[in-house]
Amino acid sequence: MCPSGLALEHPAAATLLEYASGGCPTLTGSNWTREMIEEAIERGPHISATSAEAIQYFKSEIEQKVAAGQAKVVEWDSIKDNIPPEFKISPLALVPHKSRKFRAILDLSFRLRLESGAVAPSVNETSEKAAPKAACEQLGHVLNRIIHALLRRRRMPKYS
Repeated sequence: MCPSGLALEHPAAATLLEYASGGCPTLTGSNWTREMIEEAIERGPHISATSAEAIQYFKSEIEQKVAAGQAKVVEWDSIKDNIPPEFKISPLALVPHKSRKFRAILDLSFRLRLESGAVAPSVNETSEKAAPKAACEQLGHVLNRIIHALLRRRRMPKYS
């Protein structure tokens, strides 16, 4: 997500802009082998993303995100001979959404079962939890604070 408008005034705007342009640092465990990556590609997306309707919806969403500068399409053939070392693949799923047809998600809890019988652990299982605990605890309280701030503002006297 690339901050814009009022979000650029937020204290974390510079960090978010850095993440939007250079990527967000993560610690997701051991690098995958080429075999693991190729088997994940062969497996493909979650079944929810395979219907003609889901595919058309996702193509449209990709076009919109690319046009808005929020995404870049990278084709496998352009990187398969020089795969980034920390490259991993999680299956795409499309889940029903109340304000639009679908919402795209990545199944980061997916464990890849290899042809050899081995199992590659999920991204969630191998990711190091690095966010400050206090920041994570705040997530559940943000909406209440916004509502409180709006109500407080409505009660303040207006000066001309």
